[in-house]
Order: sequence, then structure tokens, then C-alpha cells
Amino acid sequence: MEKRTLLAVVLTMIVWVGWFWFFVPEPEIPQDTAQVVQKEQKKESSVTKEVTTERTVSAGSYVTVSGNIKEQSIAFKTDIFKFELTNKGASIKRVNYIQRDADLTFDEKLFNSKGEFDFSVSFSEDEFLKGSDLENVVWDFRKEKSDTIKFFTDVVMNGQPLRIEKIYTFTDKGYDFNVEYRFVNIGRNHVTFKDGIAIFSPSDILGPRLDYRNNFNNMTGIYSVDGSYEKNTKGGGFFSKAGETKKDSGSIDYTGIMSRYFLLIMKPQGFTGTGTIFDNRQGTGCRTGMFVDMRDIAPGTEVSRPFRVYLGEKNKDLLRAIDPILVDASDVSTIIEPIRYFVIWALMNINKLFGNLGLSLVVFSILTKIVFMPLTKKSTDSMKKMQDLSPQLKKLQEKHKDKPDVLQRETMKLYKDNNVNPLGGCLPLLLQMPFFFALYSALINSFDLWNAPFILWIQDLSMPDTLLTVSGFDINILPLLMIVSTIIQQRQTMSEAATQQQKMLMYMMPVILLFIFWTMPSGLVLYWFLQNLYQILHQYVVNHLGERKKRAA
Repeated sequence: MEKRTLLAVVLTMIVWVGWFWFFVPEPEIPQDTAQVVQKEQKKESSVTKEVTTERTVSAGSYVTVSGNIKEQSIAFKTDIFKFELTNKGASIKRVNYIQRDADLTFDEKLFNSKGEFDFSVSFSEDEFLKGSDLENVVWDFRKEKSDTIKFFTDVVMNGQPLRIEKIYTFTDKGYDFNVEYRFVNIGRNHVTFKDGIAIFSPSDILGPRLDYRNNFNNMTGIYSVDGSYEKNTKGGGFFSKAGETKKDSGSIDYTGIMSRYFLLIMKPQGFTGTGTIFDNRQGTGCRTGMFVDMRDIAPGTEVSRPFRVYLGEKNKDLLRAIDPILVDASDVSTIIEPIRYFVIWALMNINKLFGNLGLSLVVFSILTKIVFMPLTKKSTDSMKKMQDLSPQLKKLQEKHKDKPDVLQRETMKLYKDNNVNPLGGCLPLLLQMPFFFALYSALINSFDLWNAPFILWIQDLSMPDTLLTVSGFDINILPLLMIVSTIIQQRQTMSEAATQQQKMLMYMMPVILLFIFWTMPSGLVLYWFLQNLYQILHQYVVNHLGERKKRAA
């Protein structure tokens, strides 16, 4: 391949790499909407116990006051989720995504997390990081309506009695529900909040449980500041150092957490936050809190802070139905979005015939190869003409080796006289890129492809095809096969006039690709490997026919 062609390939790969690097009676809950989970159920059911006393929270600004309240769990089911709430911490203890029987809550020692959607409220940064006794207090609760459960507990805030209420209101068919906090002054004096703020956060973890050795599966904190979508990841950045927290300030429209497939977002209703704080410590979850101003509360009055919550897949249509401002949280590029959805649609429809997404991916790769065959043939013919011009190019290089400007001019004239496009050989690669990016996005973000098996050791197309692990290092087969096929393909198209540098580059590029593809989803590597095989076969046929024509002549 001519030097300019190889340079174009390298530039393409650089762009490609950059693209990736990235006070009531005990409540009675009717059986039709919520039921108390009995003590004799399995470990994951509730455990009934007596809880008493006053306890001082870590912030030291208030104490909780509770009587003998039993710890109980409340089951609630919608068309989309099965919830299990607990009055210990007034949180959602378990969420099951009914369609795929996937648990979106789970305890994880790696993140030192109880795995609940606690929708915590903290009154200082220290409390945000270390936790509040409100998370361990057993709250009282009652059913307000068929779809509403109110938890409440009393505290003493800076010497003044305050009732805190956390109210969950669910919808039968939607991916959203409401969480409202009410702070009711039940004393005779004003209640003040430390620093005049409260910090609200949905959770520090979001399922489903995955293999967190793979960086594709890492969770991320998300928020919107001044209308701009932002992400929080662990560690420092180019202009920041790793520490306990990361902060941002401005008008905060929402905050939440993103896993590989799902989002959990809290959006204030009728107000905005003033800043965010992210738990940046190692060994903890990805909790992003929202600072909200809290004014003093006069006796006999209350302050309400309602939030609308989105819980669901990273789907723009679902997010738009809640609020258009949430759409960016889908984290899908607008440029590749149409192709991505076409890829998913095509794979799902092909899969109706075969019932195996791996086999469907093979069929899809064949169809894309057929569709682009005319352009592939055109580029292959261009490469063949380049090979035919090799002797003349070699002569020009020898003749004008000390005159690079003349060599370039004469080379371009030779191409023009023979109607050859020096970049024509790169066309198949460039044509595959949009589908490659779209397939990557589909395999990374689409829950439809989660745990999708193919054959033999390839049992999850959304993860690397690890055959075995040696001393903690995963041995993946498909990337090795793909690199071998890449080398064969390059050797087929390498010009006889290629320089030593060009030949060296031919072997360097597969090494770079191996590094990039090693931890890629196996479905993506499979697609690329198949495209290489098809191109090798196509090039072999072209070369064979060319030799036969030469012999016949």
C-alpha cells in the first residue's frame, strides 16, 4: 500500500482510538397494593426487631427520637418493577426489573454499599461521606393512598424538634416515581439547618451486578449543571487531583448514577440545586449529592423538597417522556444514534429467526458485506491498480530520491494518468466505521444484548470472550484471531514497492489493535473478525482471477 494510503489508515485509527477514550397507629397496608413481608421469609425478607432510644448523628447537629417501632418491609409492584421498601432508613431495599428479571439493587463489598436506593438526605459534607443515623433509624410509616407510602421520624435539630417525612408515590406503568421530603417544625421556635443546606442523593450503587474488573462495567455519577450534562468518575483529572470529594457549583437540574445499562436520576420539582458533591474515595460507590438551600422553618410550618425519579434503561424516548432535559443522560452520541438503533433493530429481527444473537450477528455481518460489495469491489480494484503501478513507482522513487517535491508531483501525475485513487484501498475500513461505532454502542449500552450467548466459550457477547485466566490475566481468543486476520489482509494488499517503514507499520498496527480490542465486547470483536475474513476471501478471489488473466495473456 502506498505511503499516503497507510498514513490515512493511521490517522483513521488515531481518530478511532480518541473516540473511545473514556405519630399514628401502626399502619395497615392493603394486600392489593402493598403487603408486609413476614418475619419467617428467607434472609432477604425483613427481620422484625425492637428499636428504641436516641442516637446522635455524625454531624452532631441533631438527634433522632424514636420509640419501639418494628422493622418491616413493604412490597409494591408496578407493571415494570417489583419494589421492596423498608422502614429502616425509609429506603427502597430491593428493585427487580420484571421484563428481564434483573435486580437493580444489590449489596457489594467492593463498594462498601448496602445496595439500597436510600434517597438519602444529609446536612453536612461529613455526613454525606460517612452516613447518617437516619439511614439506620427505623421510621414509622403509613399508606396515604393506594400508590403512596409515607415514612416519618422525629429529630431534634439544633435543639428544636423537627419531623422529617419521606414520601414515595409510584406509577403503575411508567419508569418514574416521586420522592418528596417534608421538614415539619413541630416545636415553638425556628428550626435552622447547618450552613443553610441539605444534600440529597439517590444511591451509591446501581445494578445489575456485573464483573467490575472490566472498566466498561464501572458506574458513574451524573448531573446537569447550568444545562450541561456532566459525569463524575473516580480519581483525578487533567486539572484535578484525586481526593475525598469532587465538587461543582451552578444551577443543578438533576443528579443521579449511571451503570452500564441503567440510570437512576433525581430531578427537583419547582426548584434547582446550587451545587454537587461526589464521593471520590476508593472502595466506595458512585454517590453524587445535590446541594439544596434550606431556609429556616417557622413554628407550625413546613418546607417541602419534591423530586421526580427516573429509573430505567438509557433510552432517549423514555427519558424525554419524563423531561427533555434528561435526554443527554442517555450518554449516546447523536451522530451514531440512528445507525445504533438500526443495528439493534436489525439484530433483534434477525434473532427472531435464529434465536441466537451470536448467529444473528454473523448473518448481520454477511448482509452488511453484501450491501457494501459494490463499493468494496471499487476499492479493491483501486488497490489492484496500485499494485500494477508498483514497478513504475519504484522507478520514480529511485529517480527522484533526492527531490521529494518532484517525486510527489510525478507520483500524483502517475495516479491521475492511470485513474487511480491512492486512498481507495481505505474505503472498506472507513465504510465499516459507522457500523463499528454503532455496534460498539449497542453492545455497551443495550440491555437486550446483556448475557447473550453465542457458542462454545463465548457466552456473553457484551463481555470479552475470556477462555481462561492465568495469574489474574484474562486470555481472550477472538482478539488474537482478529489480529492474525488483519495481518493476512494487509499482506494481501502490500505493494511490492513498499518501503521498510511501511512494512514495519503493517506489523505495528495489529499490535495497537490488539491492545485496543483486548477488553472489547466479544460481539464487537467477532463482527470485525468476520469482516476481515470476508475481505481476505474477496481479495484472494480478485488476486486469483488477476493471475489467471495474466497467464491467459
